Amino acid sequence: MTTSHHVLPDARPAGQHLPAPPPPHTAPAPTGNPTSHRAERAAPWWTPSGVDHNRINLAFFYDACREAKNSDNRDVSCVKFAHDNELDAALLLDARVPGARAVFRSERAFLDRAAAYLVARQGVSSIVVAGAGLPHITGDDDLHSVVRLRERATRNRTQNTSRANVIYVERDPLTLAHLRTIADPDNGVHVVEADPWDPTAMWDTLYNTTSESPGLVSRDDDHVALLLGGVMSFHGGSRAEVAQVVQDHFARLPDGAFLAMTHLLVPDHSEMIAQAREFETALRIYGPGTGSLATRGEIEAMIAGTNVVTPGIVPAFGWYPEGPPNPPVCGHFAAAVLAQKPGPDNDLPEPPWRPQPEAAGRARSCPAPAAPRSPRSSTRV
Repeated sequence: MTTSHHVLPDARPAGQHLPAPPPPHTAPAPTGNPTSHRAERAAPWWTPSGVDHNRINLAFFYDACREAKNSDNRDVSCVKFAHDNELDAALLLDARVPGARAVFRSERAFLDRAAAYLVARQGVSSIVVAGAGLPHITGDDDLHSVVRLRERATRNRTQNTSRANVIYVERDPLTLAHLRTIADPDNGVHVVEADPWDPTAMWDTLYNTTSESPGLVSRDDDHVALLLGGVMSFHGGSRAEVAQVVQDHFARLPDGAFLAMTHLLVPDHSEMIAQAREFETALRIYGPGTGSLATRGEIEAMIAGTNVVTPGIVPAFGWYPEGPPNPPVCGHFAAAVLAQKPGPDNDLPEPPWRPQPEAAGRARSCPAPAAPRSPRSSTRV
């Protein structure tokens, strides 16, 4: 595959940012004027937020959108790290577009399901989570814990006890500080500082090209999966530039490697498009200042030249779901796709399992049998 390396431009206009914050942790009414004195001091979109309180930190914003079940089995806010800035931004977004936070929760849930499938059914031995974000409030919900649970559920006595390496890659220094608290190299959990928007530098770091010592990922290892969970939606360039970044990632992946990706989506249903554009506008006003929805065609351009695993590009909640059957309208504003970089003669990948209705409650720990292989199970983009 021939690619050209993506180079970030020297300057881009900063996006609009959160107005002066309302009283913390209340549900404020959206304001009509999104501008504030903060925007005048805002740094360019491609620089990490770090501890700059004049900006909305993307990882902390995702944290502000989390929910969990309480003792009464009700969905409640489950925030561990987010500051007042991000909490207020999430409340403002949800007030303007009801159910908006479900978009980001559906992306994270898809990544958990995709990682579990790749380990259990495709024999992936290295999972690179680019733009990893923050750990969960409980360690049992972190992606590497989900992977370990699936490994235990699918391993039998005749199989070896090797475990997949989970490599969290993050560019933001404050987010990295939190991620390093869960690093456990002896048990295959690694944290790496690198920029997912700069594929060449990121993969040079993972392959350790500047040293003769082996890197965390081997160039000769075809059991690699890259997870891009939402991070490409917040690249401040055009969708064509984003497509080039994703293609540059594919160029550095070994043949046979997988990509699981989410991206904010312009829904296929015409009656939802106006609300989706309202969500996009609100996200730029109250969120990190960037955030763009892509059409299905733009997402196809990002994964061009790959084998797309069934069911293809779908709303994130609909990718072999184990969740609620009736998602909010906003659930259609995030797409999920799993694709494989083809090798010279490799077979099409086996599609993921779909939990049987009677087994849905135990699907996370005991998957239903996989569907048989079929040339129609995947499509070439």
